[in-house]
Amino acid sequence: MNKKLKNTLIALVALVLIGISISSCMAILPKANMKPSDYDLGVTLEQASAEDKPIIGVFYVDWCTYCKRFMPKLDKVRNINKNDVNVVLINVENKDNEKIAREYRITGYPTVYIMDPGYDNRVHIDSAYLDTVDSLNKEVQRYLAFRKLVKKAESCQK
Repeated sequence: MNKKLKNTLIALVALVLIGISISSCMAILPKANMKPSDYDLGVTLEQASAEDKPIIGVFYVDWCTYCKRFMPKLDKVRNINKNDVNVVLINVENKDNEKIAREYRITGYPTVYIMDPGYDNRVHIDSAYLDTVDSLNKEVQRYLAFRKLVKKAESCQK
């Protein structure tokens, strides 16, 4: 094969590979630019409250940069704990959520609580724990372990 044809084939292969890598990067970008309300968690606060699972309640607004960066981490924690907790997004700008936002005294975004309707309990997760999947998941696991101890103590009292 002559040198010119070989160089042309190499350039063509390189262009194809560049095109593939650009298109695969483009496929990832929209998820990074999603607003919190673009995430479909499939459960409302009312539905989650009816189940015997704790709820990770996230108070957010769509324009919040921190909320947008937090959502992929929350989504991973939700998938890790999908059998043990429900995750609910609460848009503070939605008029239907004014009462709960006042009740929880929401002043910043995102604000995350573990809500446990079975025990009328709520635990605020400090924003310092929202930085990584591991730190948020550790807090969720800590609550789940505590809840398990409470359930065990209840069963011993019966």
